[in-house]
Amino acid sequence: MCWAAISPFAYQVIAILCLRHWKSATPWADLDLFSGGFFALTAILLLYEIPFRTRTFHSRERLRELSGLSYDPDTVKWGGVIVVAELAVFLDYGHWHLLPAFREPVLQAIGLALYACAMASIMWADTWLARQFQMNSRDRKLMTAGPFGIVRHPRYAGQVLAKLGVSLIFASIFAWVSLLASMILVRRRIRLEEDHLKDIFGTSYDTYAQSTDRLFPGVY
Repeated sequence: MCWAAISPFAYQVIAILCLRHWKSATPWADLDLFSGGFFALTAILLLYEIPFRTRTFHSRERLRELSGLSYDPDTVKWGGVIVVAELAVFLDYGHWHLLPAFREPVLQAIGLALYACAMASIMWADTWLARQFQMNSRDRKLMTAGPFGIVRHPRYAGQVLAKLGVSLIFASIFAWVSLLASMILVRRRIRLEEDHLKDIFGTSYDTYAQSTDRLFPGVY
């Protein structure tokens, strides 16, 4: 449980080290405004979530429910594979430069702005999720307010937006592949999670689903 709470921070350290030029006079040349902004925004999110993670990861039942292990273990597994594979994004940005033409400051600035919006969206959704998962499981009610009053899966929307931002910030083919793979996994997770929520909340979830879009208002 403790490792699950600190592993995101360890991952960020590894990702930063992927940018380092070990035998260069300027070892941190690629830890620039855009990559540095990405890591700073990610750190803000991780620090914000510490209390929620600490409480959740000390309860196996809550952890399984929140992560989806109880109804969709395969998506959790493949999501972990994608996260590890995404280290190639940072290696590409710092060393390989496979798509140099896409490393444009304007596109990177747009990507950083999208990533900032995504972090804010995830933090907003997590605030509401924290309230839900602090309750006893039998006392939980269907969330239809806050970000959940706009779309049914605001956290997943934030994750997709974050992946798009990362693709623009780091100008890496690996980031674009990760975005595509993540969208496929998100669609699978949404389908299984909605079936799970229908089992819990019954017809009230069907009524809620008819009045809200899944990820992006007016789009999907």
